[in-house]
Amino acid sequence: MTETLQADVAIIGGGFGAVAAALALTDRGYQVVMTDEFHWIGGQVTSQALCVLDELYDPVGETIMNARYAEFRQRVRDHYRTKYRLSPLGAAQRHLCVGNAACSPVTAEPHVAHAVLQDMLADAIAQKRLTVFTRHVPISAMRDGDRAVAVTCRDLDHPNQTRTFQAAFFLDGTETGDTYPLLNLPHGLGSDPRWLTGEEHAPDEPLPDAVQSFTYCTVVEFVPGGDFTIPKPDNYETLRDNQPFKLGNLGATRSHPGKFFELTFTDEGNRVVPFWLYRCLVDHRNFDDPAMPYSRAVLNVGSNDYKGESFIDHDDPESVLEAARQLSRAYLYWLQTEAPRDDGGFGYPELRPMPEATGTPDGVAQAPYIREGRRLRACETIVEEDLSTRDQHQARARQFTNSVGVGAYMIDIHNRSAGTKGMVQMTRPYQVPLGALVSPEMNNFAVANKGIGVTQITNGAYRLHPLEWEIGEAAGELAAYCLEHRIEDRIEHPNLTGQALFDFQRRLLQQGVPLYWYEDLPPDDPAFEAAQLLALTNIWPGHPDHLRFEGHQSICRHRPMFLQVCQRLKDAGKDVTELRDLHVIAHGSRKGDVVQQLALYLDRIGWPDAALTRTFPSCTDAQPQPLDPARLW
Repeated sequence: MTETLQADVAIIGGGFGAVAAALALTDRGYQVVMTDEFHWIGGQVTSQALCVLDELYDPVGETIMNARYAEFRQRVRDHYRTKYRLSPLGAAQRHLCVGNAACSPVTAEPHVAHAVLQDMLADAIAQKRLTVFTRHVPISAMRDGDRAVAVTCRDLDHPNQTRTFQAAFFLDGTETGDTYPLLNLPHGLGSDPRWLTGEEHAPDEPLPDAVQSFTYCTVVEFVPGGDFTIPKPDNYETLRDNQPFKLGNLGATRSHPGKFFELTFTDEGNRVVPFWLYRCLVDHRNFDDPAMPYSRAVLNVGSNDYKGESFIDHDDPESVLEAARQLSRAYLYWLQTEAPRDDGGFGYPELRPMPEATGTPDGVAQAPYIREGRRLRACETIVEEDLSTRDQHQARARQFTNSVGVGAYMIDIHNRSAGTKGMVQMTRPYQVPLGALVSPEMNNFAVANKGIGVTQITNGAYRLHPLEWEIGEAAGELAAYCLEHRIEDRIEHPNLTGQALFDFQRRLLQQGVPLYWYEDLPPDDPAFEAAQLLALTNIWPGHPDHLRFEGHQSICRHRPMFLQVCQRLKDAGKDVTELRDLHVIAHGSRKGDVVQQLALYLDRIGWPDAALTRTFPSCTDAQPQPLDPARLW
């Protein structure tokens, strides 16, 4: 039995980015359908049980992020603040981290994250702008030249039922790029060869089987005095010894392996994070409430990373997935029976699996946490040299004038199947280029999750929670923009340029999406849109040696740069002498106010064509000079 449904936009796959895309589209009034393989939409934070948001660099953890993503984080925190009574320790945290986790400022149990996302989508669902089909997987697609026409999905709970989704625009929100082969779109998998990418650390030849490890996360609660030891898994000893199992504390060394609960330090004074607090979801010390007496954590460490063969494009993927689940069960059993205890002895039988947190019978996640899937051969591919500190020597990574988001995380490649080791490289804060979200072959398609135009190496910097959200929100806004303007402005392909790109980026900025790296310019700053636009168009770029905008400073401290900007605009046919004279005379003007007025002035007289085509000449000196009192008076 087949049912056909129509929508403005069909989102195939309900990952974390897909939810962001759905919010962007439905807020603009579009009719959207979204599918997902599992019972819960939300990917990493829900069905994969990993709501430990990976946000590495300060101070961006509380300032530089999409406004909708910030709302998700705030709703998570508010859930725990309002449902439970906080302890003095928890109440004193300005930015509450429920789990006090070592690797994240925001944590939550996966069922809480799912409830938060459902609440964010509730109005759209109630008003029938969004229809969600869980337990659906894509099995075929119809393509007419450069357009996707339909995608058909099987209902896993009713195997004889299929649904075909027809739409004007399609987004892939899956974890593994499931629509790419169905639409016959070129894509990559595994290690890309150096002759294709030019990357220093790429192998000489392609290794399609060398896919990063994936993990079935397990959520557990520590109940003092309890014994929740699970049955011993089959092949336990083999799994234990081959992995091998260990705590693997963050910062541990051979001489200081670390403890389960206790913070320790190496001889050099470096911290060794307690195993329990690495990815702790709920720290009971934050609460003074009988409804929250125990701490809860998610197990996602090297010991339960499945490094065997990849399930993607495998003849029997279910056997691979079951082997990975079995590995996670075996690791939990090791923790319960053999892990070294802080108080001497072995095993923590007090670890209780939490099926209520995962929506599964055993506390193991519904879905594997997938670090790497298929990667679109996009209009633009981000390579290692675009990001790494070895190749990028200014404060920011390579600047993409078509940016639709920003990120800041190291290149982190876990061990791969086919015996290939992982790698870590530090990066400069970077951007998400629009061209990485779209295919040169399709004019009504974009990626709304991690499978964008990256290599295996750069995927390691673009697979994190905030990046998934940014990619998804940008894809949703792009679909809306293309549907609105295709007839009027004859936009035939979503890889926008010129005035269309300028308008689209402004649209993102007005939704609170940072596109250029200023660490002290959050989306609610009055100068946010203006400063971002002027930097993106190269009219007034940021300082090459730091990430600060410094909008609170007097324009006197930035006068040489301001004068240069005014002269360059005049050379481009846009005379802003009136504005220049006003703020050179008025020494009390703030940089943020001046930048805001300059953008408004250009709105009135028109932006230079070179700014719209992104050919505006570079500044000869992008560095504001130190304050010299003699020059101010």
